[in-house]
Amino acid sequence: MKQTNHISCVSRMTCIRYPLLAVIALLYPQLIQAAELKIGVSLSIPPYVIQESDSGLELDLLYQALAVKGHTANIEYLPLARTFHELRVGKLDGIINVKEGMIENVFYSNVAIRYQNCAISLEKNNFSINSIKDLTNKKVVSFQRAASFLGDEFTQMTKANPSYQEQARQIQQVYMLMKHRADVVVMDKNIFTYYLRQAFIEGKLTEIESKQVAVCHRIFPPTEYKFAFLSEQIRDDFNLGLKQITEDGTLSALHEKYRQLMSLENEAEASNTIMKQPELKQDPL
Repeated sequence: MKQTNHISCVSRMTCIRYPLLAVIALLYPQLIQAAELKIGVSLSIPPYVIQESDSGLELDLLYQALAVKGHTANIEYLPLARTFHELRVGKLDGIINVKEGMIENVFYSNVAIRYQNCAISLEKNNFSINSIKDLTNKKVVSFQRAASFLGDEFTQMTKANPSYQEQARQIQQVYMLMKHRADVVVMDKNIFTYYLRQAFIEGKLTEIESKQVAVCHRIFPPTEYKFAFLSEQIRDDFNLGLKQITEDGTLSALHEKYRQLMSLENEAEASNTIMKQPELKQDPL
């Protein structure tokens, strides 16, 4: 009998001193296990990560999935290499946007987000872009480090194309395309649409420029990202939360929220054009 009492209540003194805590631990263990987590983020990439408001599709997804088990997240913005270091030494509990194998001794989540890089051109130019090779003779502006990120074939194209360049600020890619300073920009289609809308709102593109229809040529496969956590239990809790918000419609509501923010008429996964004010048109698959 004494052994049973010891198991159900670690010590009699603990039960006497903290009766409420003991009851909560038995009835609501998830409250005791809930944690405030430090999550490392390396870049502000609207609409996925909007640093000014600690929001965006990815961060809202993170908050909602962790909340299923009562966890909260504080975001720390750091350079990419430093996020890896801080996670390794235990100063962060997790980081977003990684691929399995990028960092050792961590626990990877299920796929959390998919980016869709496109070769984006103006419809009126009537470019036929069906492969990476079709970019070789065009003025191409891509995001920073794309030459090493988008695969060997793209790397070879960049070496063979004297008109290829990269921009650290992705909004510059949008300006260059819409002002006819580039034939093609290579970037995620939702990022393009977000910055196109911002440029129009801020008056950095004229009405005529902003109404040009742009086409997203999907010559790249979607890029899938996972989140990495130091704790296996937190990773499992995140996966469980991600599954729940997917099944109960919360995740769909988040996608719709950011589609409305970007004034997209079609679902991000299905659309391939930039039209209306502004609008992105998708090429046939």
